[in-house]
Amino acid sequence: MNPPYALALDIGTRYARLAVARPGAGPPRPVSLPGDVPGEGLPLSAAVRGRPVAALREAYGTCVARYGPPAGAVVVLPRRTARESAGPATAALAEAGCPRVRAIGTAHALLALVRHTAGVADAGTGEYLVCDAGARAADTARCTLAGPSVLLRATAEASGPTGRLGAELDAALLAAAGLPDDDEGHRGLAAARLDDPGGRRLGFAVARAVHQPDPGDDIPVHRLGDRDVTAGTVRVCLPPLIDAVRQALDEVAAPPGAAEQPPLLLAGGLARLAPLTRQLAERHRLLPLPAGVDPGYAAAAGGALVAAGLADPGDRYPYALRIRTHRRTAGRLHTGELELAPAGSLEPGGATVFAAADGRPAQVLPDAAAGRPLRIEAVGPDGRPSPFPDVTLPAGTPDGLCRVGVRVGADGVAALVLRPVTDGVETETRLPLGPLPVPPET
Repeated sequence: MNPPYALALDIGTRYARLAVARPGAGPPRPVSLPGDVPGEGLPLSAAVRGRPVAALREAYGTCVARYGPPAGAVVVLPRRTARESAGPATAALAEAGCPRVRAIGTAHALLALVRHTAGVADAGTGEYLVCDAGARAADTARCTLAGPSVLLRATAEASGPTGRLGAELDAALLAAAGLPDDDEGHRGLAAARLDDPGGRRLGFAVARAVHQPDPGDDIPVHRLGDRDVTAGTVRVCLPPLIDAVRQALDEVAAPPGAAEQPPLLLAGGLARLAPLTRQLAERHRLLPLPAGVDPGYAAAAGGALVAAGLADPGDRYPYALRIRTHRRTAGRLHTGELELAPAGSLEPGGATVFAAADGRPAQVLPDAAAGRPLRIEAVGPDGRPSPFPDVTLPAGTPDGLCRVGVRVGADGVAALVLRPVTDGVETETRLPLGPLPVPPET
C-alpha cells in the first residue's frame, strides 16, 4: 500500500480497525499492520484502552510508520462518545500531520457503505434501523434519508446486565477453555473463529442445543488450546446478549401506527454470530452488507469510502434554520423571519453558513435584540417548526451591523455567529445553541 491512500479508523475497546480505499481500486479493505489479530484488528496497548483519543493517536502512528501519511482520514465514532471526542480526535490527527481529517458517526459510516454499493436493495430512500453490536454495547439508530442527508431520528444503546456485551461472551468462552481473559487468550479465540467462517458451524450446533440440550450442549464449537468450548456454553450466554440487542432496537423502532418496521442494517463483531442474526431475523428484515465486507470492519469500510471522496456520509443537516426578526417601520414594530441556513447546508465541522436575503448577505443590528429571547427554529419539509431553547444575546454584543449565521462543530453542537461588517474587524461572537433539533415526525 503506497500513498496516496484514504484511511478510516474505528477505535474499539480492545482493537482498532483500520480500512483504506482509493478511487478505482475496488472495495475498501482492512489495513494490514504488525501485530494484527486476524479478523479483529490492531490490538490497543493497555495504556490507551478506554481513552479514545490516545488510542486513535497510537493506531494512526502505527499505520503511518508502516505506510506513510494518508491523503486524508476519517474517524468513525460511536454515538456515545461522538460529542466529546469528535473535536479532540480530529485535532489529534491534524497535529500528527494528517492533511485532511473529519469525524463521522457509526450510523452514517454504515449507511454510506451500503448506499455506495450498487445493487444493494432499499439503499436509496426511506428509513433504516442501524445497529452496531460490539464488545461494549449495541448502539442503535433509526435513520431517515432526507434527500442526500441521513437524519438520526431516534437513538439508543444497551449493554446488558453486566455493562459489557460481546466482551462478556468472549470472557465466558475463554473461561470455559480454562484460559485467561487477556491478550493471548483473545488471540486464540480470534484464531478459533477464523476456522468457522461466518459462524455457520457454531450456529448449527447452538440451534441443536437450544432444541435438545441433552446431548446438544456437548457439541464442540471452538477448540481453544487443548480444550473444547461447547455449544452449551454459548447457549447459556446468548439470552442476555440477544435481549440487550432487542432492547436497543425496540427503543428506536418505528412509532405505533407505522405500516412496517424499517429494514435493519446489522454490523459490528456480534453480527458474525449466527444465533443472534437468526433471532433478529424473526422480527426484522435484515439488510445485507456488501459482498466480502466483514461485519466487524463495516463501519471502517464506510469511513474509508468517505475519506476517499467516494461516498457522501450524509451528515449535512437536512432542514432549514430560521430566526424571528423585528424591525420598526413608521414607528411600529413588525415581526418577520430570516432564513439562517438553507436545508442541507450545515455540515459538522464545516464553515459558517451566513444568512442571505434577496440574494445578498443579510445584515442585522444585534444590539437592538440584546436582553430579549431569540426564537430560532428548524423547519421540516412540511413547514412544521422545531425550536431550539430560547437564547439571549449576552452583554457585549456588537453594536454595529453584523452578518448572522450558524456554524456546527465537529461534535454536532450548533452556534449562532455574529460577524461585524466593519472593515478591519476580524472578531466574531458565538452564542451556543446546542444540538440541532429534529422536527416532529409526520
